[in-house]
Amino acid sequence: MNNTSFRLRIGRGPLVIITLFLIMIFTLGYRYFQEMKQLHLQVQTEAQLLSTQAIAKVLHERSDLFFYSSELDSEWIEKSSLNVFHLRAPITLNGYKGEWDITDDFFHRYSQDSALYAEDSRFSQPLAFNLLLGERAQSLYGFVAVEDSKLVFRDSLKYRRLDNSDHIRLILKKNGLPQRYVLVAAQPGEMTAFEVHEDWRHAVTGEPEYQIKAFLKPTKKGYQVEFQLPYDWVGFDHRLVVMVADVNDSYLRQVETVIGTLPAQWSGELNQLIILSYPLQKILAGLERLESTRICVVDRYQRVRTATPSMTQTVNLCDKNNEQSEHLIDSALAGTSQVVTYQRENEQGVMSTVIASAEPVFLKEEIIGAVLLEKDSQDILTHQRKTLDRLAYVIIAVVIGIFLFIVRLSFRILRLSSELNSVINSEGRLVKTDIQSEKEARDDLGDLSRGATELLGRLGRYTHFLETIPRTLRHEILNPVNAISLGLQQLETSPEKVTEIVKKTKRSILQLELIVSRLTEAAHIEEALATDVIATIDLAYLLGEYVENIRQLHPAVQFNYSDSSREVLIQGNDLRFVQLLDKIKDNAINHLSQNGSIDIVLGYESGWVSVTISNDGPLVSDAVLKALFTGIIPRQNATADSPHLGIGLYIAYHIIQSHRGHIHVSNRLDGSGVSVVLTLPVA
Repeated sequence: MNNTSFRLRIGRGPLVIITLFLIMIFTLGYRYFQEMKQLHLQVQTEAQLLSTQAIAKVLHERSDLFFYSSELDSEWIEKSSLNVFHLRAPITLNGYKGEWDITDDFFHRYSQDSALYAEDSRFSQPLAFNLLLGERAQSLYGFVAVEDSKLVFRDSLKYRRLDNSDHIRLILKKNGLPQRYVLVAAQPGEMTAFEVHEDWRHAVTGEPEYQIKAFLKPTKKGYQVEFQLPYDWVGFDHRLVVMVADVNDSYLRQVETVIGTLPAQWSGELNQLIILSYPLQKILAGLERLESTRICVVDRYQRVRTATPSMTQTVNLCDKNNEQSEHLIDSALAGTSQVVTYQRENEQGVMSTVIASAEPVFLKEEIIGAVLLEKDSQDILTHQRKTLDRLAYVIIAVVIGIFLFIVRLSFRILRLSSELNSVINSEGRLVKTDIQSEKEARDDLGDLSRGATELLGRLGRYTHFLETIPRTLRHEILNPVNAISLGLQQLETSPEKVTEIVKKTKRSILQLELIVSRLTEAAHIEEALATDVIATIDLAYLLGEYVENIRQLHPAVQFNYSDSSREVLIQGNDLRFVQLLDKIKDNAINHLSQNGSIDIVLGYESGWVSVTISNDGPLVSDAVLKALFTGIIPRQNATADSPHLGIGLYIAYHIIQSHRGHIHVSNRLDGSGVSVVLTLPVA
């Protein structure tokens, strides 16, 4: 339970704090983006109104852009005119509307209200059709979708009349004179066009009119017809009437219903074609490149004169069923500039903010039309949503990264803690000094693991020192104690030898004092080293002077010293370094073979200086080599005058560590003795 709690304490606190901080940043960022959105919409609204006014000013006093061939009654214009859309792609006559690229919202629908003739019979079936007109490459195209319960084809072998089957009637002004044409079909596919008399029954010449092409395709509700005729046939006045004649009885073959693009009370006139103004299109051509922007120009009769292509593809201001369009056009034709903002759902079901504006167009004091401009602010919302998405993804990634980092850090700390707890057993004894967890890591935990290993190593050596001291003391102290006890006994039995006995007893007491002094020195070596004054010393000079002194102190021992001719500087304490050399020298003398010598060599390489002290004598076993610096290596040939506690190299190890150096003991390669190598960095 403790380990689990420890892990949660490590990970939960920082994770919660950082998560709350990131959520606060996200909230502030969201509010900032909302305010920026409102600011963008406000700026865009003002800019759009200015753009609409600028376009309207360009159109002021341009009556030619809104020109009609004749001045007709405005009510008649409103009810009878037909829009002709510009087709951006070639049209193949096949009965399909896909190539037109115009939505069904722009169809003109005609039903029984527009009946020019209807037989008074309860058996007559309802008839209706939808009409769409377009122009491209000097051709006028029509698409007629007829709702007819029964399709009757022409039987040219039995019947010569042209009105005894379902057919399409066209009236147009060619060369200023009205002319009538009938489109008939004997089967699905291509239709034949004939110029007919006023009664619509017989052809004028008997030959088909090949310049009019048409195609019929049956449908579930009736049939669809696409036709094409020369553009100049509609004349300068741009007049055309389209009618659908219905025959339901395939035996009697009488026309039961005729529906036209004009109601009966207007049958004496032809429909006015509202061809999109090409000058207007050229003026607005540059603005078509603006993304999400749609422009529509209407005349005083609220008929579309031109529009950017996108206006004919989606529900927009040019749609007569658009409530916003009606309100804006009414306001503009009344002489008032207008701008509105509203929400609209696109084809993907996403709500977007739409800004629409309208501005009147004047001819002197008279209003001749209006400019409508609509812009979808979806680009602002899309940019905002993408920014918020990126911010959310970054925050989520950061939170997940922090969470994983904290979990991993918690696991690493838990593993290191568990191993640290296992280095000491339940009895308080140190059982492990090498920490493996995070040993190779190159971060703070790795430093902690390696530091713990070093600390445990030092603690292990000190613990081993403390554990072995009782046995060593028992061995070393028994000799002087036994000597003192023996002297006391001799005093009782041989009073005449007092002087000799006292002399032996004093020597034993001095031996005890020496043991206590060396133990005290070993126990407090680290504290003593911490107070040393570090300075720059010339190791070559120090070593040469030291060798001269020890030669005088030990005349019976041969010292061989390889002097250096150059100055070698290190950072350290000269007195403490002499103490280090004494410990190694004493150890070498104690293990020196008869007639042997001690070699001292000073070397220098790549910023490091080395001092090698080697002696002739017995080799050291591998087990002893591993424990040389633990402090307790009793010497077998210790004497009563010179007790050996095995702590000389222990003290030497700590001294070389305080000088940022290393000590290494090994047997000579030729097996003649032992070498001690001291390595220190050059100052």
